[in-house]
Amino acid sequence: MRSRPRPKLAYLEAMGAAALATLACFALDGYMSVAGLTMVYLVASVACAFRLGRLPAVVAAVSCVSALNYFFIPPRHTFRVEGAEYWWILAVLLALSLVLNNLVAHLRERQDRAEQGELRAAQLHELSEALAACESIEAMARRAADWLCASLGKPAAVFLLMDDGRLQHWGVPETEPGFHEASVRWSLEHGRPLGRGCDDWRDLPLWCAPFARRGAKGAVQVLLAGRDSPDGETLQHWMALAGQVGLRIERERAASAARSAQESARAEAARNTLLASLSHDLRTPLAGIEGTASTLRAQSESLAPSQRERLLSNIENEARDLTLMADNILQMARLSQPHLQLRMEWESVEEVLGAAAARMRRRWDGTRIQLRVAPGLPPVKAEASLLAQAIANLVDNAVRHSGGEPLVIVTAGRSREGVFVAVRDHGQGLPETDADAIFDRYAKAGKSAGAGLGLAICKLVVQAHGGRIAARRCEPGSEFRIDLPAAQLPQELERG
Repeated sequence: MRSRPRPKLAYLEAMGAAALATLACFALDGYMSVAGLTMVYLVASVACAFRLGRLPAVVAAVSCVSALNYFFIPPRHTFRVEGAEYWWILAVLLALSLVLNNLVAHLRERQDRAEQGELRAAQLHELSEALAACESIEAMARRAADWLCASLGKPAAVFLLMDDGRLQHWGVPETEPGFHEASVRWSLEHGRPLGRGCDDWRDLPLWCAPFARRGAKGAVQVLLAGRDSPDGETLQHWMALAGQVGLRIERERAASAARSAQESARAEAARNTLLASLSHDLRTPLAGIEGTASTLRAQSESLAPSQRERLLSNIENEARDLTLMADNILQMARLSQPHLQLRMEWESVEEVLGAAAARMRRRWDGTRIQLRVAPGLPPVKAEASLLAQAIANLVDNAVRHSGGEPLVIVTAGRSREGVFVAVRDHGQGLPETDADAIFDRYAKAGKSAGAGLGLAICKLVVQAHGGRIAARRCEPGSEFRIDLPAAQLPQELERG
């Protein structure tokens, strides 16, 4: 909106315009008739109508008519008017000045309202954009309070009604003691604003409004200084701002509840799938153990030593399968928890691979598992037990899919981003389907045993360490590769 002079200055400018017009008429007197001088005063009056407000322009019009009458209408230097012609001139000048003043004032009011509406729409849009960038309800409330305080130039606060009935507020400035909780509760209960300019609680030096008339769980409060009392249009705009804040916060609340419901449903589905899978997969080794143990008990004396040894070996293998499955289940539960904190230490890649290979050699007796570690590999920041289990799962998966005489090659070396570990088998290779899908939970390749958690845990472990895992087909077999990022070594390790 265009700036206007202050009221007292506007009246002085109106009187000054009439004085300037009079000086101009003195200069033109003798060259123009009274009708011509009247036009000079009319121009001054119209100029005041454009520049000043309605009342200062009326003062300018009356001053111009009076000056014209006193200085230039015969008899001069009196306010007497002799002759109908001069009455007509003065009447026309006054009428035109007032009519033009009224028209200009009307146009200016419409323009001011349009500019005011545009400014308020821009503020609503700006507030909406500011809140859209927030990622939580608390961040939205804090950001809304900051924005309201900065835009309105008054202390402002956003109150939220919590699930336990408490009112929590985010005010700016934070140390402002004037925020009034009782008025917020009344406003939420009755669903209407209160304070100055409202029908209720007019004496309070504040304005408070709920997010909505019904079912609102929050409110906006603005503190007012002295006798500051906003007009009706301003209060409507503040109501719109409060509604915008409430709309964004309630939308975030609904989205948060929807996300929570989806996570609960997903967790419930995952739990049901896991239980269904385990109920089947646990029975296989347990049935093998039970059958083998029954055979040993019933036919122990008739069995040859080699047969007895083979049965005992079967029991050991089935028990190790159960141990690996139990480890995977425990790690899956741990890695699925939100805000997981790993126990990261500097670890030697060669030692981690050695531990995983030793474990798998005990599990798959007679299997050829070769380690090929490049010399001089830097240590990695990792949780050793988790990383070893991921490697063991990859080796276990490779053995299961390698055919009659398994050969698994585990390679480690430097990569462009840090360190890589690759597990290669020489079996039938990956299925034709999407290779990344085998890392999904409960996904199984072919007729493999297990609950389908091994590769999924590998993916979770690698992601928890900031790395990535991928699988590709080879001729023959397949290769699973883990890439771990390089970390900055502490100075004592660099010197060592």
